[in-house]
Amino acid sequence: MHWADKIAQEIIDSGKYQPYWTDDMYTPSGFAHIGSIRGPLIHDLIYKYLVGREKKTISTYIFNDFDPIDGLPQNLQKDFEKYMGIPLRIAPSPVKGYRSFADYFRSDFEKVLRSIGIEAKFVSSWDMYHQGKFDEVIKTALDNGDKIQEIYHKVSGSEKRQQGWLPFQVICEKCGRLGTTKVYAWDGEEVSYKCEPDLVTWARGCGYEGKTSPFGGKGKLPWKVDWPAHWKVMGVTIEGSGKEHGTAGGSRDIAKALCEEVFNYPNPFNIVYEYFLIGGKKMSSSKGLGLRAHDLLKIVPPELGRFLFIRTNYKEQIEFNPFGTLAIPDLFDEYDRAWQAYNSGSNTDLSRVFELSQIKDVPTRKDNLVLPRFRDVANMLVQGKKAFPGKFEQRVLEERIKYAKIWLEEYAPDDFNLSMSDEIPEEAKNLDKEQKEYLARVINLVEKIDDEAELQTAVYSLAKELKIDIKKAFAAIYFSFIGKDHGPRAGQFLLSYPKEKVIERLKEISK
Repeated sequence: MHWADKIAQEIIDSGKYQPYWTDDMYTPSGFAHIGSIRGPLIHDLIYKYLVGREKKTISTYIFNDFDPIDGLPQNLQKDFEKYMGIPLRIAPSPVKGYRSFADYFRSDFEKVLRSIGIEAKFVSSWDMYHQGKFDEVIKTALDNGDKIQEIYHKVSGSEKRQQGWLPFQVICEKCGRLGTTKVYAWDGEEVSYKCEPDLVTWARGCGYEGKTSPFGGKGKLPWKVDWPAHWKVMGVTIEGSGKEHGTAGGSRDIAKALCEEVFNYPNPFNIVYEYFLIGGKKMSSSKGLGLRAHDLLKIVPPELGRFLFIRTNYKEQIEFNPFGTLAIPDLFDEYDRAWQAYNSGSNTDLSRVFELSQIKDVPTRKDNLVLPRFRDVANMLVQGKKAFPGKFEQRVLEERIKYAKIWLEEYAPDDFNLSMSDEIPEEAKNLDKEQKEYLARVINLVEKIDDEAELQTAVYSLAKELKIDIKKAFAAIYFSFIGKDHGPRAGQFLLSYPKEKVIERLKEISK
């Protein structure tokens, strides 16, 4: 049983968490990185399983567009520094055509999530606050300021108590900043606040002091309180989070305590998922580590984008580094194995991964399905070939040609040039007697066979006949033509050049 199916079935078997409402959230303060896809996709899998079991289920995805700008992408630091501390929904868009800073980055990530099949309803935190939906929980939080501060201290063990602290920030009526205001009094109807010049290091308040109603979007709860407040306001019963929030004493534990002791709301079903890494490092938009989420769909089809996440258990880290590696060809190979497993019914686990990776309908099973291997397509492109022999699915072939071109231009290793060298590679001069004997016999096969698949089988069978290690035998072929110990399918490669040229090379090396 796939890990996502197990989670969803566990939720059903518990008899709790009804009505089923899955939720996740994201702050649109910059372009989302590829790791940001993991959370919404996990929730989408659970949602679809519940719907498939005819369970009444709602799925939402919150954009925290009421949060203040507390950091900027490097390319915006100069021009947008003046908007630090301003709510994302008020600050202007970096690009014309969008109504705000938040909407520009929200729109970008929305397109990605829709493209990979996420079916959640997108919701604005700013809109909910301004519609008055948070008024009740705001009052509850302000009435319980001391208790909330005590929970912070009790759960995390590190939060310092502050005299007069209240869990709320308002938008300064003078400068429009949210991130610099400190609320210090609450009389049951209005809050008193000051826009502190030195409250945070990333923005400077104007010093204004005032009094205002906290309701109707005049301000918002701090994130650790805002999170469980969302659950109560909306009715969320299922929401996980990344490992950074799920550690002992972390924000999830604080949210759980606030549900139980302040908001009187049951703690939603929790799923703590692992990091997405690139080169062993956690993805970070602010630090420029990793790929942007929208870049994923430029380098692989949407189904492979889903597959990248679905194939790995949520409790395990995902390592994906496409830069100068074979990560993308390897991903295609794994996807093809899952597709073949689905087509043949040979492996139920892989078959289920393939099914869950589809955006809409799962392809019809076909007898003798032949998929064009991605790295073979790339090799043919390197060799300048325009014809791709084989009875392939034409749509799949065209798609792989498209993505192979992108990979070769932007992501392939610098030495990925597997065309036949003009001179005998140095590596070929070190072949042993056993390998040379093998190559001498390969000459006869090349002379007689014109079919790629048949030649592939023949060179493999020859190695078995001569009792030479398969890897060692094929390395002899690759060393002879490209100076590497690996390469494209040998049958295809040997027949992609004029026979006389291939035979001449084999004779030179095997003598």
